[in-house]
Amino acid sequence: MSDFSGAAGRYSGIAFQTLQDRLELLALELREAKIHFIQALLLVCIGVVFALLSLVLIVMAGLYILPSEWRLVGLVVAALVSMLAAIIIFIVLCRRLGRKPLAFAQSLAELKKDAACFSTKN
Repeated sequence: MSDFSGAAGRYSGIAFQTLQDRLELLALELREAKIHFIQALLLVCIGVVFALLSLVLIVMAGLYILPSEWRLVGLVVAALVSMLAAIIIFIVLCRRLGRKPLAFAQSLAELKKDAACFSTKN
């Protein structure tokens, strides 16, 4: 009986160490995901500020050089071009975010390996 309890103790120690390793990996991946999210958010905010600033300056300069009877047409064209540019940029951003792997892909893979290792089917 003591051999069985000793083996059970060793297996529970191994299982606990494995769980601890997986939780540490999960915490590391969470930290990395948070850093990537904050970097992407900062880049988006800075990009939006400069895009809006440049758009306002371009529209003002374009309207300034147009004759007064063409200013309304110029304003509409500038608005359409800026909307098209915004749509293209957001499509690129969505594609880029879609290519990233899941935030905890490594942890999930390791947990699947552990489940296969400790399953009773083996």
